[in-house]
Amino acid sequence: MNRYIFKKALIACCFSILFAACSDSFLDIQPKDKPGDDNFLMDLSSAQQLVVASFTPLVTEVQMYAKRFGIICDGLSDDSGLRINGNEFVQILDWNITPDMSYVGDWWKFSYQSINASNYAIKNIPTLKNKGYTDADLNVYIAEARFMRAFNYMFLVTFYGDVPLILEPLSSFDQYSQPRSATSTVYTQIIEDFQFAKEHLSKDGAGYSGMPTRAAGAAYLAKAYLYQKDYAKAETEARDAIRIAEEDGYYLIDDYASIFSIDNEENPELLFYLSYERNSGLWEQDFCVERNARDVPTELKYIQGGEGWGYCLPSRSLYDAYEPNDPRRDYTLFSEETTFGVYTPSKPLTLDFHSYDSNGTPITTPITYNTGDDVLYDYTWSPTGLNVKKLTEDLNGLTNVRFAGLDWPLMRMADLYLFLAETLAEQGKEEALVWVNKVRSRASVNMPAKTTADGSLIDIVRQERRVELGMEGQRIFDLLRWNAIKTTFGDGKQVKLHFYSDYLPATSSDKYKTVSGLSKYPTDHILFPIPQYEMDQNKNIIENNPGY
Repeated sequence: MNRYIFKKALIACCFSILFAACSDSFLDIQPKDKPGDDNFLMDLSSAQQLVVASFTPLVTEVQMYAKRFGIICDGLSDDSGLRINGNEFVQILDWNITPDMSYVGDWWKFSYQSINASNYAIKNIPTLKNKGYTDADLNVYIAEARFMRAFNYMFLVTFYGDVPLILEPLSSFDQYSQPRSATSTVYTQIIEDFQFAKEHLSKDGAGYSGMPTRAAGAAYLAKAYLYQKDYAKAETEARDAIRIAEEDGYYLIDDYASIFSIDNEENPELLFYLSYERNSGLWEQDFCVERNARDVPTELKYIQGGEGWGYCLPSRSLYDAYEPNDPRRDYTLFSEETTFGVYTPSKPLTLDFHSYDSNGTPITTPITYNTGDDVLYDYTWSPTGLNVKKLTEDLNGLTNVRFAGLDWPLMRMADLYLFLAETLAEQGKEEALVWVNKVRSRASVNMPAKTTADGSLIDIVRQERRVELGMEGQRIFDLLRWNAIKTTFGDGKQVKLHFYSDYLPATSSDKYKTVSGLSKYPTDHILFPIPQYEMDQNKNIIENNPGY
């Protein structure tokens, strides 16, 4: 597959901005020897570049997947805390969300930038028929753009509820004031776009890595129906998506940990992912250095490449969510006495190892490491006593620690199987356990099959989603669509934050994950606020979401 296509996306992105400029005639003058809106779209390669422009805000912006989006998503949930780095991190942890927060504003802004680029591609790619291309030639690229438009709208309605539904590229400032459309209306368009994507996307992403495939289109169509709680239709579409995906060569790979390895990218478990390039200086990401452990002794920092910022801090609540013998816990988390890496220096090193005894008394034990020894993770290397292992990368060899290249998974086969399981559980069908157990029986996981004796079908499926997808930024989407934020956090004393929460003083700020901001919400269906700048400039939006 051709990963180089993404390096051309900035060109297309610049044109999408140019096309949305004001309509004054002097701004419309375009040198004929430069690409412009009248001469850029010449062939299928340029059509693909227009589509790539819709990816640009998601994969390059620091508030999105290029840096912090997944970390913040987990930090909003019961799966993770955040290392305090500025006032907004404190607000996120407390769920003290306000309309003027940068995260609230940027997620809205960058989603609509992506939508605008998608709309431009959808509108203009058909003009290539004037150059002799057929609908069959062009529909795959239109389908990619419609997939991205639906992807963004699905995100927007999950976080913000009713949002402006814009289906044409905007070209003047007076078009920017758009009224909010009902979530049900937006979902009608989402489903229509994913249906088109399912029918017209290619089997291989038109030969480019990171592009949605027909299996991804089918999977997201099922996801859209599930999010709308149309369980019968979601079941039908999920079954069809599984059929398409398996026909096209997707499956649960045996080695769970390798799903997230830079040495195994584009593997057949990944239905949709965002693609990055190591050391590219253009299409890299720095979420890996943000996730890597920070408080490691200097002598051991080489293990992860010399630096880690440690913003992503898993919770004891997530640790406890795993059954004691579930290997996915150690694939996902660094916790007390797990192997952090291998000691490679020739000179022995003695370090104090910290823990608690069964009475809650801190104890310190010296450990001497020799070449080739496994280094044990120490809980003092993190404010929560835990660090994340999944979706981290060895930074050795990078010209800059911000130039990591690990891809970010957005939909896996396990996710799709659990979507089908959820549709069945919501309808009271015991077949849900078949699909849960497919996920649990992965060779490197090999957990005992669940039965009806283990609890309600819905609870079993929801629990399996949490542990299978832990620290992938998915948990908050589930909690929001289940209206489960308040019940999850309760009075702020039920989500343990620190690995040794049971032994910490009651006054410790690391003991529990408190969410005092939730008390201000008047409803159980919690949404983010419409950004303040949108409220200020959009004359057709005069009321924010409840609680703001």
